[in-house]
Amino acid sequence: MMKMARMLLSLLCLVALVYGQPSPDTATMFALRDSLKSEHLNWSDPNPFVWTGLRCDTRSHRVTPIEIGNRGISGTLTCDLRNLSSLAVFDVMGNNLTGKIPSLAGLKSLERVLVNDNSHVSSRGDLKTNRANGFTSIDADIFTGLSSLQFLNLDNNPLRPWKIPYNLTNATSLVVFSAANCNLSGRIPDFDWRITFPNVTTLTLSSNSLVDLNGSISVLTSMHVSTEVSLQENRFSGTIPDVHGLTSLKVFNVSGNKLTGIIHESIYKLSSLSYVGLGNNLLQPGLLPEHDRFDRRGVNSFCLDVPGAPCDMRVNALLFTVEGFGFPVVFAESWKGNDPGNGMWIGITCTGADVTVINFKGMGLTGVITPSFVLLKDLMVINLSHNNLTGFIPQELTRLSKLKTLDVSYNQLDGQVPDFRTNVVDTTGNPVPRPIPGSIGPSAGKIVGSVIGGNVSLLIGFAIFLCGKLTIDGKSES
Repeated sequence: MMKMARMLLSLLCLVALVYGQPSPDTATMFALRDSLKSEHLNWSDPNPFVWTGLRCDTRSHRVTPIEIGNRGISGTLTCDLRNLSSLAVFDVMGNNLTGKIPSLAGLKSLERVLVNDNSHVSSRGDLKTNRANGFTSIDADIFTGLSSLQFLNLDNNPLRPWKIPYNLTNATSLVVFSAANCNLSGRIPDFDWRITFPNVTTLTLSSNSLVDLNGSISVLTSMHVSTEVSLQENRFSGTIPDVHGLTSLKVFNVSGNKLTGIIHESIYKLSSLSYVGLGNNLLQPGLLPEHDRFDRRGVNSFCLDVPGAPCDMRVNALLFTVEGFGFPVVFAESWKGNDPGNGMWIGITCTGADVTVINFKGMGLTGVITPSFVLLKDLMVINLSHNNLTGFIPQELTRLSKLKTLDVSYNQLDGQVPDFRTNVVDTTGNPVPRPIPGSIGPSAGKIVGSVIGGNVSLLIGFAIFLCGKLTIDGKSES
């Protein structure tokens, strides 16, 4: 009995010794306490070791987790949280906090940051009318040195427009990155995600004003997201990229954007997918997905309303022709249904059932001319003039036996022009040409522009002058 009493006394002394030691984090915790307001926090004791939602390491006397989520707390966060050098978890989600999310730079032990849902709203529209609640800004260097960070949730805060900072690349252990409904802007940076963030399973950037400045979400091809990609309700444009490398993907939601073009076949082939959100985009006529996992609700421009039904061959051919231009929105808004000859398809003229004229003059097109025009064998006129197309004219277009006019004037084309019939091609206003490697000899065709012709004339004139001079010199010697 006496032995047990001594052991208990020793234990109490040890506890008293440990808890009696001042913590290096005391000043920061007092500052945090003074900046918060809540009836549900018991933070009155002078020793932070005993505060609600906190734990301290018994050896270092450092605060390790702060877990005070969903406690009705208001106020702001102190600016010196980065002094909590052993902090592993920072959870203040589901409260009514305001002001700035301060820098957490240098907290190498930090694994979880949960600051989401401080505005208690669930849509962008609500954010506009509830700015009194929620964080309104984020420190620029917040992610610097966070090499252990695994879970980050910034959802549902009325932050001023911000961009994903480059210092996020310091968080190489990242598993979940969620920044939905928090006014994220700019673009998804090309961080070489597959190498920089090899462990990412979830990327959620829904309900922002996010605009990829490159016009697409092609950055997904460099990611290794294995569970969820949620990019719905943004302003992404361009096409759905090849995602065949995301072999474990379960959720892929890109609904409510401005995506155009045909649904990439890799989406159909990912057997791991349980949900694919495609609605309310500008996806153009193409095969309507028939599997239940595809959510097709909302506006798109599939050629038929019958899932799995094939499109008219002319529809497919025309889509392939504009693929080289990146499926511009102007076509997505006009090319609807399964009949290009209905008079509603911009730039397309049909004679009977045959597509005979393609007129894309002055439509601001960029990209390259694809060989796919050859699929429309009855074409008589192709007008691509006054755009900003690059590259060269595909050799395959010479197989269009009915073609009378190919107008590519005033673009940025170079290279050699294939050998069309006389007066078919107009290449006026394109740059000084450069030969296509391997295209030599008379059968390779004519050169874009008139530069070569001018040079040949000069050479002939010089040759005549030289011959005349030699003749005169010869007579003089005689």
